[in-house]
Amino acid sequence: MINSEITKIVDAFDIDGKLVSVEANNAGNINKTYIVEFANNKKRKKYLIQRINSNVFTEPFKLMKNIEGVTTYLKRELIKLGDTTHQVLEVIKTKDGKSIHVLEDNGSRSYYRAYQFIENSISYDKSTDYEIVKNTGKAFGNFQRLLKDYPMQQLEETIKDFHDTEKRYEKFLSDIKIDPENRALEVSKEIVSILKRADIVSTIMKRLGKDIPLRVTHNDTKVNNVMMNRETGDYMAVIDLDTVMPGSMLFDYGDGIRSTASHASEDETNLDEVYLDFDLFKAYTDGYMSEMASCLSKSELDLMGQSIRIITLELAIRFLNDYINGDTYFRIDYPTHNLDRARNQLKLVMDIESKMNKIDTYIKESYIKYAKEAI
Repeated sequence: MINSEITKIVDAFDIDGKLVSVEANNAGNINKTYIVEFANNKKRKKYLIQRINSNVFTEPFKLMKNIEGVTTYLKRELIKLGDTTHQVLEVIKTKDGKSIHVLEDNGSRSYYRAYQFIENSISYDKSTDYEIVKNTGKAFGNFQRLLKDYPMQQLEETIKDFHDTEKRYEKFLSDIKIDPENRALEVSKEIVSILKRADIVSTIMKRLGKDIPLRVTHNDTKVNNVMMNRETGDYMAVIDLDTVMPGSMLFDYGDGIRSTASHASEDETNLDEVYLDFDLFKAYTDGYMSEMASCLSKSELDLMGQSIRIITLELAIRFLNDYINGDTYFRIDYPTHNLDRARNQLKLVMDIESKMNKIDTYIKESYIKYAKEAI
């Protein structure tokens, strides 16, 4: 039996046919998602219904303005190119033409949206397959290349200072002094490790909008945010556009490498297993460069290697800061989960630093290869 409340929510959207099934999808950590299926003239079609987490995204209408603007632009670019292989997330409006259905209940508000379901697709939480990792880099490179001329003044900042590493660092210093849970002494070694790298925290932000161009950034460039074609293995669409904001491509590239090329998961406690897999790094870099080489400025190219180090340090700061504050932001499965994550990311930072010359050399080689191909 289909829940009557879900039926009421789904009915608000402009979808033809009869609702025949509802399935909760628990893959995401932020928004609550349902896969709904409609029957229409003996054909069945699936859609995604999502409840937006308004605790994280406090201005849902700004968020949806970004998503609608970017997806409309991307769709137009794909049509211009005659690209029928790749797709764009497609927003479904409510019956009164809005991007969000607001449900009121005893003075509280819930915000729902709907998307077309991407058929014949699959996503991966983690992959050691070089082709999948390369296609992930390609998907995000294509995303940024197609949006290189997007009118930035139309884009809202949905999470303030999201990748401002310097401000994250300053907050960290402030919270160490307050030390609300008396945990700072326990993690003094990790604190010192972060303090030793203070010189890099402002490297990107102090130049953003100057010699580092402001671009449309995705800000969550993990492999599970790319839908792959089940049959061909090619990427189909970039998804999870909630954190699309103005920023630097260095954030997206660096975090893409951090998340896809680390040998271990973020909470691996055996630190011997935590290192940058250089072959996966090369695969992601080649995929990204195959799309973006012709668009990069010299400053961006020069800082791509450092961006991996900076964004990994930023994650270490955020995890350790949350542990010091009593685990108020990231979901934890056990008391020292955030501390283990911070140690993991600090180990990854050190491994990246040990390979920095190799990293920079390969980035330049990949750039030269794909820049020539683009001519």
